[in-house]
Order: sequence, then C-alpha cells, then structure tokens
Amino acid sequence: MKIRFSQISLFALLWVFVSGVMAAQEGRILDRAPKQFGDFEVSFSAFPSTFLTPDIAKAFKLNRGPRTGLVNIAVRNVKRSETGKAVTAVFDGSKSINLLGQQAGLDFKEIKEGDNAIYYLADFRFSHEEMIRFDISLKPEGSNRTHSFQFRQQFYEDGKQ
Repeated sequence: MKIRFSQISLFALLWVFVSGVMAAQEGRILDRAPKQFGDFEVSFSAFPSTFLTPDIAKAFKLNRGPRTGLVNIAVRNVKRSETGKAVTAVFDGSKSINLLGQQAGLDFKEIKEGDNAIYYLADFRFSHEEMIRFDISLKPEGSNRTHSFQFRQQFYEDGKQ
C-alpha cells in the first residue's frame, strides 16, 4: 500500500518526536544506530502506536491502540552524499517475535513525502512489559541483495512502566 502526503511533513516531525521520546523514556532499545549495508543506510525505530495522535493515525490509516506498536523503517542510498537519497524497498519475511517464540509477520505500508522521504510502517501487537525482537529483511531499490538485521525492544501498555 502506498500513501502520499504532500503537505508539511507531519510524519517527519513525528519521527523526530518519537526518536526523542524513545531516547528519553525507553532506554531498553538495544541498538539505535542506523544499519549500514554497502551504499545503503537503514534507520529504524519501534514505538507504541498511542504516541501518534488519533488524527495522524487516521490520516495514514494506521492501527492505534494501547497494545499496538509500530515499526518505522527508512532506507537511504548514501553512495554520493552523507545525507543520501531516500529509496524504496521491498520487505520479505520480516516479523516480530516475542519471548515465547510466537511470530507475527510485519506488513509494511509505504508512505512517501515528495522525493525527500520514504517511510515504511508496520503494526504489531504486544503485552505489557513485553520484550519483542524484530527480524527485518529488505531489498533496497538499486540493490541486488536482500539485507537482514534484528533489534529488540521492551514495550509498555499505554506508555506505563
């Protein structure tokens, strides 16, 4: 699913907000640095969907609830510059896994904001104080390889700790 948003970037503002909030409130993120795969840089985050306002969730057709989280992925080709160029990606086999080994596939939605930003969002379910592992597998536009990485994060219902 592709979504285009041409007004001022509410989602870019959300990315900055969530990154700051997660750094301040959620010290349980085990790896925050973007992943490097040759010419490609992959930024990622995961957060409770209640960090979104109901209006933003509705505008982007995202599930929002006290036990629903969102994974956010952005891919840039940094071959020619430090800031790079946003590129599309194809996701295959990405999933969330809880400590009991229960798996759920991640169905990413593409959100484009002009030519400057492309985000991929997938929702997932969690229980209070649950540690979730994310296995991400993606093939960036212009790459002949699929790249994979993992990260873990603990989640709290409605942001309660």
